Amino acid sequence: MKSLFIIPFFIALSACGPSPAPQKIAEPQREALEKARQVEGVVLKQAAEQASAAENN
Repeated sequence: MKSLFIIPFFIALSACGPSPAPQKIAEPQREALEKARQVEGVVLKQAAEQASAAENN
């Protein structure tokens, strides 16, 4: 009787193998977001420089 529970338990465990590596589905979106943040920093810096130059003239 005890083996009726143990055998299915081990069969179920044997089906659990190492999971495959996760796919990088959103990787291109993350790269685009990071690039946009870098561009935003450049744009804000240039806008501040232009505002400073306009105040000095």
